Amino acid sequence: MMSRMMVCKNVLSRSMVLACLCGASGLVLANEAVWTEGDTSGPVRHYVLGAALASSQAHVGREDRSTGLQPVLGVWFGRYRLASGGAGALLSVGRETVDSGLSTTLAKDGNWALGGSLSWDGGREEDDGDPWLRGAPELKSTLRGKVSLSYALGPRWSLGLSANQDLLGRDGGGQIGFGLGYRQPISERTYWDASVGASWGGKTYMQGHYGLTPEAAAAAGRLTDVHEPGAGWERLSLNWGLRSAINHNWVWFGGLGFSQLLGDARRSPLVGERNVWSANVGIAYRY
Repeated sequence: MMSRMMVCKNVLSRSMVLACLCGASGLVLANEAVWTEGDTSGPVRHYVLGAALASSQAHVGREDRSTGLQPVLGVWFGRYRLASGGAGALLSVGRETVDSGLSTTLAKDGNWALGGSLSWDGGREEDDGDPWLRGAPELKSTLRGKVSLSYALGPRWSLGLSANQDLLGRDGGGQIGFGLGYRQPISERTYWDASVGASWGGKTYMQGHYGLTPEAAAAAGRLTDVHEPGAGWERLSLNWGLRSAINHNWVWFGGLGFSQLLGDARRSPLVGERNVWSANVGIAYRY
């Protein structure tokens, strides 16, 4: 049970924290609180070290709400960024989104930006001790690739579109994400942003994360819980975040997030919480 809780926390709960930290649009002010595009050449030039106190909960399974400290780690070397724990939001430049994992900007033209990233998905272990997950198959860990396209609608609004896919053929499937973001400056060093996002999952992704086949249900004694979802909408997310530079190196941040499952995902017998709230506050040092 503890092993499953750790895995679910890494994959599902942290995704909520990351969304809360970064927002669906990854909006960042281009002032002294962030780095400028001219700083990105050469070897390692920037890093982020910090911690966030985060409270979150997974949709799938019977995991209770967890609250604790999480590391915020990131490094920028040449054209590439490596980030975890929400550090991507603190490595951003202008309106470019920095995804979790290894990422880079593939192309940029005016208000358009195209990015790519690689990240490790820890999957989910079998757990017959959890009544919600009893009989559910293991989700194998895999490498996921993501392509993101963003467009600045104006000085404060932006649109985002992304697609990610299991690159190792481990039945992880793929997702498509949509986002609309708004940024409100408060001062030269402080701003808040809000975003709304939605995700759509392919059939393989939805079956792996939310499905229970007739064979698995029969083996687990859950014949009435058979669920074979098709491709469709997975969830709706709302996020609000506040970020402020204490000085040139130190920055503090916080935020709130809400996630609601939709369609076949919401109707899944594996789901313990259909609506989930998350919150975080943290501080980081950037060099």
